[in-house]
Amino acid sequence: MKLLDRLERRFGRFAIPNLALLIVVGQGFVLLMTWANADQPGGGGVISEWRLQGSEVLAGQWWRLVTFVFVPPGSGILVLFALYLFLIMGGALETQWGAFRFNVYLLLGWLASVAAAFIAPGEPASVGYLGSGVFLAFAWLFPEFKLYLMFVLPVPIKYLAWITWLVYGINLVSGDPIDQLLVLAATFNFALFFGSDIALKLRAGRRRQQHRRQTAQDKSAAFHTCSHCGLTDKDDPRMLFQFCSTCAGDHEYCQEHLRAHEHVADEVAGSS
Repeated sequence: MKLLDRLERRFGRFAIPNLALLIVVGQGFVLLMTWANADQPGGGGVISEWRLQGSEVLAGQWWRLVTFVFVPPGSGILVLFALYLFLIMGGALETQWGAFRFNVYLLLGWLASVAAAFIAPGEPASVGYLGSGVFLAFAWLFPEFKLYLMFVLPVPIKYLAWITWLVYGINLVSGDPIDQLLVLAATFNFALFFGSDIALKLRAGRRRQQHRRQTAQDKSAAFHTCSHCGLTDKDDPRMLFQFCSTCAGDHEYCQEHLRAHEHVADEVAGSS
């Protein structure tokens, strides 16, 4: 990505290091506030006050454009596991790409999420889709990384990514408008970063398939063919074939027609 290389040379010094850790700390803090105020009248409302909703932003609550990034994707205990995964995967992407490229990847996801919120201003936009973009990028770069479901069953992350793509496809076909928009937003940065790699991989896969078909055809092709009756070594593997020394050119015959065939004359000699 030549454009990204130029941007990194020019603006790389402004990159925020450990951005995944910063987001996880912010979401963890909001989660703790939600738990602490759950029993209070009106408690736990920080999520509704900070989440992204286009109509509220248009009404003047501009801070939602920033604060929604720190809203956890839920309020249950399993959210802690989701935050842990985001931290691990985000840190791995930053190590692989560098801080600037990881910042750009999240920035593109943020822009796409904000655009979706304004297209459907009446619906709150879940931040979970922003985290899914990180998950898909990690699964593409490290497909054999294993997650232990229930801390027992090891599952390569590429299979979970396939399930995620399947769910995204179902949401695109039959989901709510905001879910459809957020699916597009979650895959927008992924497509920009990995679109060319996916195209190359598909072309390489087609070349491999063509090579396998050609190899299979070569293996199935007959090595010996009788010039008189057309019998091949594939038809009768035990048949012996020999070239005729009298025929002009390379003509071989099965044992039945080696001495019982019309000899082929040299066409050039015959015409002269």
